[in-house]
Amino acid sequence: MESLKILVATDLSELGNRAFAAAEQYRKISGGIIKPVHALTEPVWPEGIRLPSVDDKMSGELVRITTRKCEDAASQYTAAEFIDSPFITYGDPARVIVEKAAGYDLVVLSTHGRTGFKKFMMGSVANKVCQRSKTPVMVTSPNDKIESFNKVLLSTDFSDESVKAFEQARFLLDNTDTTFDLVHIVSLEYAGKWSDRKHMEREAEEKLIEFTKEHFSEYKDRVNPVVVLSALSVHRGLSKYIEEGDYDLVIISTAGKTGLDSVLMGSTTAHIIQVAQVPVLTVRP
Repeated sequence: MESLKILVATDLSELGNRAFAAAEQYRKISGGIIKPVHALTEPVWPEGIRLPSVDDKMSGELVRITTRKCEDAASQYTAAEFIDSPFITYGDPARVIVEKAAGYDLVVLSTHGRTGFKKFMMGSVANKVCQRSKTPVMVTSPNDKIESFNKVLLSTDFSDESVKAFEQARFLLDNTDTTFDLVHIVSLEYAGKWSDRKHMEREAEEKLIEFTKEHFSEYKDRVNPVVVLSALSVHRGLSKYIEEGDYDLVIISTAGKTGLDSVLMGSTTAHIIQVAQVPVLTVRP
């Protein structure tokens, strides 16, 4: 089995450093390495002129201090032999993470940082990284339970885009004893009579069973197809089902039937990232 290369982004806050815990759970599967990344922001005047107090000597010292903090944060969860030298640079955090992600198998970061405001962090870093990164991104939140990935929810809307996330599921199926619920949400927001609802459910169940056979025939005893009827929207129905289930990880594509990353990120994936009490692994098609 090829070792994984995992990039862990942190702002070095207590909440931001929780990403190392989730990364270590994934790293242990393949015995790969973890590389911390941190983006420094230079203080500037409104005109964009660098402050005189931040000279090259001071910048170098700041990088050295930050490097040591990243190493200390990572070493709380991972043995030193599996920690690569931290990457520290100046720049916009989302841009730095996405650019550095090339060549890595997974990016891990937290939705919460120094601000403590979930929506702010999602809007400024995690949301952008999930939208832009071609590398799969795992996102953690402060209330996540971070444990071994024994039971995983894999979401699908039957689209080709959602199938792109199946590769991450197969990695876990091949290398662990993980079991999966392959979940499809049927929203009844606009359904009519009860007979229509039963027809929708039956049709979805038949389709999901065939879909599971098509993509996971070799794992038939470990992938359980689940159709969920919800009176709510798709994203709220899915988040409610995740909340009621005992999952260790959620895997979801950042694009679905619309084919527009930003549309689905704004409705389903971003919502799940914000409310799920377990790590969420997103895959951009």
